[in-house]
Amino acid sequence: MSDTYVCSVCREPTERSYGVRYIVLTCPACGWHGRHVHASLVPLLEQVPESERSDDWEDRPLDERLLEALQRGDITLRDTNV
Repeated sequence: MSDTYVCSVCREPTERSYGVRYIVLTCPACGWHGRHVHASLVPLLEQVPESERSDDWEDRPLDERLLEALQRGDITLRDTNV
């Protein structure tokens, strides 16, 4: 069984047999080396109210958005499987 992780920069999916919130690897598509977010967490970022999003929200990598939203309490991971 494998899980899908999404590159924080180009959003290219990568399959791995882990079950964690994010992994660090080099993206085969864009070459960026950093956190790839579990695909199940990406939709949570849409739940962040527009009024709480920073001006550069859409320009920031997914992992930065996720960490910011978690720190501010805009989203929680209680209901996720990872």
